[in-house]
Amino acid sequence: MSRVDRLELKLYGPFAARWEGGPEVDIRSAKLRALLALLATAPEARRSRAWMQDMLWSRSGPEHGRASLRQALSALRSLFGDRFDALFDVNKEGVRLRPGASTVIGSPSDGSFLEGIDIAEDGFEDWLRQRRAAGEGREEFAIGAQRVRPAIAVIPFLTLGQTEEDTILGDAISLEITRALSRTQLLTVISHLSARCIDPRTVVLRDLRQLLDVDYVICGSLRRRGDVVMLDLDFVDAEPGRVRWTRSYTARPEEVLLGDGVLVGTIAAEIGQTILTTSIETSAGRPLPDVQSHALLMSAIALMHHMSLASFSRARSHLEEVIQRAPRHSIPHSWLAQWYLLSVTQGWSVDVAKDSAIASDCAKRALDLHPRCPLALTMDGNVKNVLVGEFDEALERFNEALAVDPNNTLGWLLKGVLHAFIDQGEQAVAYTARARTLSPLDPRADFFDSLSATAHLANRDYETALELAERSLAVNTRHISTMRVRTIALARLGREDEARAAGRALLRKEPDFTVSRYLSRHPAAEFRTGREWADALRAAGIPPA
Repeated sequence: MSRVDRLELKLYGPFAARWEGGPEVDIRSAKLRALLALLATAPEARRSRAWMQDMLWSRSGPEHGRASLRQALSALRSLFGDRFDALFDVNKEGVRLRPGASTVIGSPSDGSFLEGIDIAEDGFEDWLRQRRAAGEGREEFAIGAQRVRPAIAVIPFLTLGQTEEDTILGDAISLEITRALSRTQLLTVISHLSARCIDPRTVVLRDLRQLLDVDYVICGSLRRRGDVVMLDLDFVDAEPGRVRWTRSYTARPEEVLLGDGVLVGTIAAEIGQTILTTSIETSAGRPLPDVQSHALLMSAIALMHHMSLASFSRARSHLEEVIQRAPRHSIPHSWLAQWYLLSVTQGWSVDVAKDSAIASDCAKRALDLHPRCPLALTMDGNVKNVLVGEFDEALERFNEALAVDPNNTLGWLLKGVLHAFIDQGEQAVAYTARARTLSPLDPRADFFDSLSATAHLANRDYETALELAERSLAVNTRHISTMRVRTIALARLGREDEARAAGRALLRKEPDFTVSRYLSRHPAAEFRTGREWADALRAAGIPPA
């Protein structure tokens, strides 16, 4: 190959491809640029087809992903013409840039890695984020940085049968658990591709924190017994290298491979609850300056949803400590906005106007720091919906958040609540149901149940609303909003005696609660839902004024 035929790839700053000593190659497709970058940064410049499909077309499904990769390679062949075969070695297993056919030029001083290329695929986003962080030393992805979210990795499971099928299955299960955990904004989840670099047979637990820069690790083994698969998992606290728990699970292989299946969701939920519980224990047992920022944030999220005044107060002090340590991180500001919103809706605020303004200011501060942060957009939408009544702007915020992250469970949940308030019960049920389907991990399942109950109430499905409200209250008896939903549902079902008993219980928790006060503060007051709910509260014995 002559000098002029070697391809130069500029990966830092705006992407560029040009022939050495010759013209630039006009590659307009973001995914074609990404494909070249994936190959150029690979060991020996080789990537498997399955890996590239998972990076760039995972949301399309396996069959469409394979077709999309074939189309991308065909497009590259059209771009490079007769030079394609000299540049690429393509076979049924993978794709390679031929040795000496290309070179990477430039450095991090030229700008961000693949500047301007943003592709909404989970694998690529995670890979790109880590590549950019490695080049720029940014925020929580850099080793030793002030991390405000705990980081976790799922190591591919050791297969005791050692058959090729079992090895593939163990790798696939760890991938599904990684994806399930990635759907929450509470955690930083190390990509499956990075975790696969760890050999489970030889790794030492105390080395995992340094190897992956994580706080927690899930590892374990897989074995078959007849037609079922047995998983033995360990939850490891990486800092001391200590196993916090061991769990065993049994399922059929086809059930395990369903990413939204019960088993994967159960495992993810147990992991999440363990992290929340561990964070509370850590923050309670040490002085705040000695507690890591990510543990303070997680404990704050859990404590603010306990709905006891003492726990709720501790949550604010934890959030304020995290903000002091990481003042330019949007996430703790977003959660502080939620804290002030809950203070108002729970009836604990001594100055509703002031606390509503602070909630709004916290959400705006989070957006100033990170205008495209899905959590900040979601919390700002929630403040506009619940505290301000700016429904159009709130809906715009929720839609922005979901455009950035379609798996934003809190965004779907709170968007559903907005539709419940504005007489769109069918949409409310659909969106809250989507949130529940997507979320194997959330701060508290009772919170999701409570807001889903509101959606069903707006849809006049009072039986389901009552069932969800009672399930939520079985876990958290202090949530005033859930008590109101239960009271309204009983009244609308014509269960008068039970509705009045529920009304009395509500008044014991909130003695100055009246229908007129409810209408003066509730976002749904001007809509059919608000009027119907107010009538139900009167029927349940809540004083008119």
